[in-house]
Amino acid sequence: MVVERNNHGHAVLAYLRETERYKNLFEQDGQLGWLTSAVSRPAMIENLVAIMTSAPHLFQSHRLWNECRTFVRQANGTAAATGGAHDDLVLAIAIALAGARQ
Repeated sequence: MVVERNNHGHAVLAYLRETERYKNLFEQDGQLGWLTSAVSRPAMIENLVAIMTSAPHLFQSHRLWNECRTFVRQANGTAAATGGAHDDLVLAIAIALAGARQ
C-alpha cells in the first residue's frame, strides 16, 4: 500500500503500522510512505501520463477519466484540477503507480 506521507499521511501511516492490518506498506528512503514534493510530483504525473497513453485499457474508472479531463497545466507551470474540480483520484493513482515503479 502506498500512502502519501505529506500532511495527514503521517497519522494514517501510524494507524496502519499500529494496527498491523497492512504488512506491506511502501517504504522510501528508509521511511514509510510516499513523499510528494516539488521534484517527485511532476515525475509521478509524467509517469501516469505515459502509462495512460500507452495502456488506457488498464483504467476502467469513469470518475478517474472525468478528473483527468479537468487536470491541466496551470499558469504557474504546475498540473492540477481547474477551479472547482477535483484531482484526488488523479494524484492517488499517480502516487500508486510511482510507488509501484520504484
